[in-house]
Amino acid sequence: RVKEKSKTRHAFFYMNSYLLNWLKVLIGFIPAVCTFHYTQSWWFLAWFGPLIWFFITGMRNIVQSVVAGKGVRGTTLLRWEQLISWPRLCDSLMYTGFSVLLLELGIRYFLLDHLLGITIANHSAIVYTVISLANGCYISGHNIYRGLPGSAAVGNFFRSILAIPVSILYNSCLVALLLFFGVSDPVALLAPGAAIVTKMASDTVAAWIEGFADRQNNRRMRRWDFRTKLQQVFDTYSRLELLFPERDALEILARPGLLLKELQASGSTLDRELIINALDIMYFWLYQPRAQDALRRIIREMPAEERIVLARSQLVLTREREISQLFVNGLTGRNFSKALSFYLDRHESYLKTMLYLCLSPQKNQGTPTP
Repeated sequence: RVKEKSKTRHAFFYMNSYLLNWLKVLIGFIPAVCTFHYTQSWWFLAWFGPLIWFFITGMRNIVQSVVAGKGVRGTTLLRWEQLISWPRLCDSLMYTGFSVLLLELGIRYFLLDHLLGITIANHSAIVYTVISLANGCYISGHNIYRGLPGSAAVGNFFRSILAIPVSILYNSCLVALLLFFGVSDPVALLAPGAAIVTKMASDTVAAWIEGFADRQNNRRMRRWDFRTKLQQVFDTYSRLELLFPERDALEILARPGLLLKELQASGSTLDRELIINALDIMYFWLYQPRAQDALRRIIREMPAEERIVLARSQLVLTREREISQLFVNGLTGRNFSKALSFYLDRHESYLKTMLYLCLSPQKNQGTPTP
């Protein structure tokens, strides 16, 4: 019986990820729907209020992830949906659903409107301040509950403080917009949606703060990836010098066809290591978030000699027959077709870019030659 209970628990924790994500969204959406139906007399907000609330949260997470992971330039092959952490998005939607109970029902409807008689019609700054602070306490609270770093909880409370003037600005813009379209009393129309305006302001600030943090984290991870891989490239170059002590290792690297033949004849594994290192760097460049930003910065900081070694080590990618044979022999497993197609389709354009980055003149570092 104990084993059966244990299996049941494990089955719950390891259930299908798509099902679990939809379950999280549903758990958050139900209280949001019930709350807006209870607090709103205007049919539009009663029915579409939950959708607007969830749309704001969802779009903020998506835009934040895409901008932090890809940016607006570069030749990355990552599609926008690959940059999004869907479990993180669904967690955010679940918790934002419960925030409707606090911000819309508890704070705006009961405390401010019914108990204190405060609305945006008479004290808009107070309404947005109280709702924003309550939102900050809620977000920080569930950050701590989920075990996130304390800095994240403090940052999210700080973001809610910054959202106060943004809320007031959004309110003024919406009033002006409604007046432009001929609404006689825009403040009365906006009063029931004060929590939604606050939510929109909070997520706007969050998109800037968390987007910057995500972007920096992506760059930090890519710098670690590249520095680890580049160390392997330079270690391989050092071993190549030891293997051919009477020859110029840079000259050998410049002739990859002859190099691979001599390495195979000597029984060394350096040929395989050279190819794997070059393929890894190419994969990072084209398929990892913010990889191109990170590598450009690393290359700018490298001495000219190291840039030449890096550039010439990538020339091994011109050996299509040898590399294709490695894929066929199981370099990436049995399902090698996608990896092989990726290499064959992209290595030429990748090489042109890398050679330009490594061999173009660099400030205060001279002009390396291939």
